Amino acid sequence: MRHEPEGWDIRREFFRSSYLLGAPWDTGRPQRAFVELWEAGEISGEVLDVGCGFAENALFLAAQGLRVCGVDMMEPAISRARDAAYARGLTAEFHMGNALMLPSLGRHFDTVIDSALLHVFEPGDRQAFAASLASVLRPGGRYHALYFREGPRAISPEALRAAFGEGWRLRTLREAHYEQTDPEGAPAWLASLERVAS
Repeated sequence: MRHEPEGWDIRREFFRSSYLLGAPWDTGRPQRAFVELWEAGEISGEVLDVGCGFAENALFLAAQGLRVCGVDMMEPAISRARDAAYARGLTAEFHMGNALMLPSLGRHFDTVIDSALLHVFEPGDRQAFAASLASVLRPGGRYHALYFREGPRAISPEALRAAFGEGWRLRTLREAHYEQTDPEGAPAWLASLERVAS
């Protein structure tokens, strides 16, 4: 399994600069799509926020009383997430880590949320990402991914099914909205998949 996503060296600098100088996804609030999933009872148990960034989604869920862990490769993001949890009096864990090597967390989860990480991966890395997720998601657990529906990073429904094949069941796939500092945001897909026991 590749240890870092294809082409990551260039994107690492983009994300580091974005986190330090102002990221378009830094809205200061959780994505409405994940709030709605929580309200619908679709997020439960121990939760992993993969590619958590500044972790507004994770912090929202921690405030609801869930046990939450966030992981991201960017130190500025993890540092700010920890500071925010402390300032808000919330209990949540945040770790620097690689989404392709999630077993290194040494934990298993009932739910995984993904806010705009999936579309960062090149097609050749998506199956490795799916395998990494499967290694930490308990059978019957849910993976909810919010990712771009349009533009150069878009992932088609067919490409999603190709990446998440054996060991996964696609429960729902619907059009959604990805919120950004730009009020228009971006057209997105919201996919919910279930980890099937092998």
